[in-house]
Amino acid sequence: MQILQAVKNRGDAAVLEFTQRFDRLAGVTDMQTLEISQADLQAALASLSPARRNALEAAAQRVRAYHEVQKRECGSAGFSYTEADGTVLGQKVTPLDRVGIYVPGGKAAYPSSVLMNAIPAKVAGVREII
Repeated sequence: MQILQAVKNRGDAAVLEFTQRFDRLAGVTDMQTLEISQADLQAALASLSPARRNALEAAAQRVRAYHEVQKRECGSAGFSYTEADGTVLGQKVTPLDRVGIYVPGGKAAYPSSVLMNAIPAKVAGVREII
């Protein structure tokens, strides 16, 4: 909660501070430094061995399939019911327009962090993931 409050109060300055604190990235002075270009992303994808790429694609497919079933079974339209006293209770899941996900770097750089955060957001209908 302290991190969220700091980012709410101080914006990008707090994000940069926490990036340096947790990820220990030297030379991060502005938010653009944290962005990865499409060219760099494509180069990283091309550098993967076929076995590693196949493993990541299989994991992504499994994560997506699970969350699609979850969305279907839980009902994205939600549900409601009325108790005997007239109280209406229920649940409705509404995706946000934009979300930010944290992907650790350095020694804790796990592709699963991206898969387990980005894919469920996409399945839920989030339009923009940062």
